[in-house]
Amino acid sequence: MSRALDTLLKERLRAVLGGQPVTEADVRRMFEDGQACLLLLNGELERIERALAELASDPECSISELAKACRRIGELRPDLDELRALLDDTEDRAREFRESWIRA
Repeated sequence: MSRALDTLLKERLRAVLGGQPVTEADVRRMFEDGQACLLLLNGELERIERALAELASDPECSISELAKACRRIGELRPDLDELRALLDDTEDRAREFRESWIRA
């Protein structure tokens, strides 16, 4: 998955959560994009974890290969956690939109 896509999506979510004007449809679309991004990041994390397990069982594997896989896992997990938190907040924002329409 492109790091730029992940970064751009998180920036958009932060802007909306920070008060940038947005429609409910925009929030829904960003939430759907975020869910897709989560699936891609989860898939990448699982792939790297499988590769790490294979590397760890290979006596010919170099420490640098193991370190590279560990570093990538260490980068992905915080990205996933941050994206999940932003999506939870975005879902709350969408709920607020719907509740405001009901009260109006």
